[in-house]
Amino acid sequence: MSTATPEVPFFPAPRSCPFDAPPQYTEFREAGGLHKVTIWDGSQHWLATRHEDIRAVLADPNFTADVRHPDFPLVHSNQRDHEGGLFLRLDDPEHSRIRQMLTREFSVKRTRAMSDQLLAVTDELIDAVLAKGGPVDLIKDFALPLPSRAICFILGVPYEDHALFQRHADAGTDLGVSHEERAKAHAEAFAYYSELVERKRREPADDMVSRLIADHTGPDGIDAGQLPVLVGILVGAGHETTANMLGLGTAALLLNSDQRELLRTRPELAFSAAEEMLRYWGIVSTDPRRVALADTEIGGQPVRAGEAVIVSLVAGNRDPRAFGPDADAVDITRNARGHMAFGFGSHQCLGQNLARVEMAVAWPRLFERIPGLRLAVAQDALAFKENSIVYGLSSLPVTW
Repeated sequence: MSTATPEVPFFPAPRSCPFDAPPQYTEFREAGGLHKVTIWDGSQHWLATRHEDIRAVLADPNFTADVRHPDFPLVHSNQRDHEGGLFLRLDDPEHSRIRQMLTREFSVKRTRAMSDQLLAVTDELIDAVLAKGGPVDLIKDFALPLPSRAICFILGVPYEDHALFQRHADAGTDLGVSHEERAKAHAEAFAYYSELVERKRREPADDMVSRLIADHTGPDGIDAGQLPVLVGILVGAGHETTANMLGLGTAALLLNSDQRELLRTRPELAFSAAEEMLRYWGIVSTDPRRVALADTEIGGQPVRAGEAVIVSLVAGNRDPRAFGPDADAVDITRNARGHMAFGFGSHQCLGQNLARVEMAVAWPRLFERIPGLRLAVAQDALAFKENSIVYGLSSLPVTW
């Protein structure tokens, strides 16, 4: 087992400024090539930080995403137990075969058709915020319930059980949680989703879980034993990541008044603003990770079969070679479509279209209805999730 040194620093690295990429990654990116880092178990792996290098890794079929590979750099000690064999971690063609069964549920057409419903939920949440009176925690009262209610509606999961979803998400994303605590939360969630799947099997409804059971389980479909795990991952990913993006994006708009005013007066920029916030924040702190199946080269660095490459999405999304010399600034008019907040290649985020619609609906409405919205604390008093797989704000105190 190796240990971190100044030459081989620990991954993930801290952000010295909560609004910027970790300076270590910026230095690596500007130096070019791949660099060695040390992860939690003491093993050392390559880190890619340049936009073009990250794309090269994620698009190359000579890299595997399978956590069962003996050389895979695990995010935590439970990962192989919880995700081994799940289609999200398989390689093509098996990954694509099962993914195609799910993509129609999250198509652009289907998710944009939810705009009116999402707007109604947004208004309901804003009504409650206004009735409560400031200061309020916009994470708890707005950013978290909006995507939670949306994904519960799509899947057919009772929203009233959201406390369990949050416990599961917290245990799954907090890097400080022990192996035992994470396993306990996973077992609780698996039992819950197993019962839900069985109930949907007996009493199908017009929802995604019922359709998956009816159309895509069996010898050539999704393994019935893994369906509860898949549903749990979809619930967690569908609310936790978007909730963090809604909170972070709101904070960025509050701190960049010119961009907030631009969005308020030009709501047609809503989807452009969503893309820019996704690029700017790059909230996935620890993934994606791959293992080379054959000798190759990335960024001029030879990578041998069996060596792993971790990519830093936040560093790649701030690469001036891809996004211009002002890549560290917020500009909602920027063409940010080349960002990799959802990953890249065949394994990119399944629910990305839904996330885009949620952000594009939420921000214009929020600032239209509460034009005087402002932080209720100093900027340097904001509490960020520093030790998490998914970067975000612990709370967002606001008033008006």
